[in-house]
Parts: sequence; C-alpha cells; structure tokens
Amino acid sequence: SATPALASLANAARGRYRRLQLPARAAGAAMPDCHVIDTRGQTLREGLSPPMVTTLRRHLKAGNQALVFVNRRGFAPVWLCADCGWQARCADCDARLVLHGGAPAATGEAGTAAAAGGLRCHHCGRGYRRVETCPDCGHAALIPVGVGTQRVAGALRELFPDVPLHRIDRDTTRNPTRIETRFRALRDGEAALLVGTQMLAKGHHLPGVTLVAVLNADAGFLSPDFRAPERTAQTIVQVAGRAGRADRRGEVWLQTYDPQNANLRSLIERGYAGFAALELTQRRRAGMPPFAAMAVLRSESADGDAAEALLRAAAAQLRRADESGALQVLGPAPAPLARRAGRLRYQCLALAPRRRPLHAALKGLAAANIRAANVRWSIDVDPYDAF
Repeated sequence: SATPALASLANAARGRYRRLQLPARAAGAAMPDCHVIDTRGQTLREGLSPPMVTTLRRHLKAGNQALVFVNRRGFAPVWLCADCGWQARCADCDARLVLHGGAPAATGEAGTAAAAGGLRCHHCGRGYRRVETCPDCGHAALIPVGVGTQRVAGALRELFPDVPLHRIDRDTTRNPTRIETRFRALRDGEAALLVGTQMLAKGHHLPGVTLVAVLNADAGFLSPDFRAPERTAQTIVQVAGRAGRADRRGEVWLQTYDPQNANLRSLIERGYAGFAALELTQRRRAGMPPFAAMAVLRSESADGDAAEALLRAAAAQLRRADESGALQVLGPAPAPLARRAGRLRYQCLALAPRRRPLHAALKGLAAANIRAANVRWSIDVDPYDAF
C-alpha cells in the first residue's frame, strides 16, 4: 500500500512488522506535482474556482484527461430555505436529505438547470419528493447548498461542452457492463473529463489522466473523529496516484479554505510519510490508538431509554471488571447520528494504555451476558470509525 494504516506504521517502528518500501512508481513514471488553491475570497462556480477551471482547460486543450474528485454523490448535500433557514431532513434519521437530479433553473445559479430530482437520505435510503416551497414560512426560496458529483458534472458540461464527461459514483455504477465500457473508452486516451467519488481513488489505471482536481480537501481534516485525517490523507494520496501514470507528467491541484492546516501542509510538502509522522506524534500526545487500545460499545433500539440503559449497565460492568484501574470508560452518550432508520443509537468508549487490561475487562463484560429486549448492541475493538 502507498498509504499504510498508521497502526501498521507504528507496528513497523516497534519491530513487529518488517517494512518493505517501493521507492519509485511502476514503469518509471514520475510522481505528480502537487499544487494548492486557496479558495478564500474566491467566487466558486458549482465548487470550481477560477484557477481550477483554467487548469482544467489547459490539460484538456493538450488532449489529456482530467479527474475531478468530489467525495459526495448527488447534486447538493443540503436543500434549505434562504428566508428562514429551514432544511430538509429525513423523518427516520437525524440527517439532512441530499438533493438528487438537480435544482430548478429559477435559482439562477450556473449549472443548476437540470432535470427535476428528489430528496434522498444517504443513511437509510428513504426517498422523498422535493418540496418547492418552505413548509415553515411558505416562501419559494429553497436553494441547494454544497456540491455533489451531479452538480459539478453539470457545471463541467457547460464549461466544456465538446469534451466527453463520465460521472463515476454509486448512482452510475449499478451496471458492471456500462462501467467497464466507460473505462475502456477512457483507456483509449482521448481528451475526457471524469467526475467521481472515492470509487475512482484506486484500482484504476488510466494512462490518459494528467490532472487530478480535489475540490474539497478540508472536510476530513476537520472531523471530530480522530481517524478522519488518516482516512482523508489516504484518499487524497490514492486519488492523486491516478495522475501521470504513463509517459506524461501528472499534476494534482487541491482546493482548500484552510491552506495552513498542519495535516494538509505536511501531506503536500512531505508526502504521506510526512503526514504520518505528524499525525502519529499528535496521537501519542493525545493517548489515542495506536498508542492506546480502544473499544467502542454501540447499542440501538426503537426505545432510546432501553438502548441507553443497556450501555449504562455495560459501562458499569466494564469498570467493575477493570482490576488494573487503567481503563477509562466514557459514556454512554448519543451517537453522532443519534437516530437512524427510526432507531435510537448510543455508544460508549473504552480506552486503556495497554491491550491486556482492555481485553480482560471485555472478557468480564462478555461473561456478564447483559441483555435487553428489543435492543441490539455490539463491541467493536480497534474501531475503524470511532464516532
């Protein structure tokens, strides 16, 4: 992997793993040049800054292919009222509904004259008919906020009407034959635009791609989940790896509202190794994995009180089973997405400086056989998503 997990790097540093390094790309291809676009104070066209549009035009004019990475599918992640601030939300989840299919031309925004679409919850999958007037204040002032792959693709079609465009996300890849046909056409090497989500980040060899454009490099670095910066850096490096894989030099351009972000700067200036060194230092200081052992207890039920009570009993049992006194138990508390598909969700975090006391306490918890009617619960050791 070009982006090994930080836990793997820590194990290599401890001598538990043997690290083998590939110092160069396959077939001698040069690494792409990386550039940052500071979007503060700039007027964006459906998420595209003027410098990014200029860069896209330069690569396409040279007959090359460009990949635009937008890690959100749909048209816009928020559908809100510009008068009172009402936002469309799922009736079954604590989540905003995502606009699909485009916004009406009456919004006056470039690239929004698309076919009428609906609203969809990306957590439970429930779909809704799009409302055109605000249910709170009655005004017809609903606008899309934020950008997804559909919105960016619409803007690019207007900017480059003569360039073939391929959108690759979960909504367009349900037919394996169709997606393979698209990649076969792209491998022919003619000028083209790709717009897609993480599905484009790795596993594809597209020798015609000389530009990778990352429209929002900030989101993952600002998440409350301590693992989010690691996942973000991995995705950026992986998608950047699509550029310049043949004889033509590649470029990577990242848009950001926070160009001085320490994680982003280390990634750009010193590569994934530089980012990993900084992030591991921060993890060590905070006492977080891989310098501590972690488990997350999760519960869910249609009855929120029952779900919380079960985790409260589990947390008490963990504390009783902790003979070392080293275990830190936090919670229970509502999960960040507290309600999903009509079920209330809670979580509890257990941390220990070493793995042995954590596992001993978890063994005692398992032996206690805690149960509650109509409550599902689980123990996730070394969780990929901590929140």
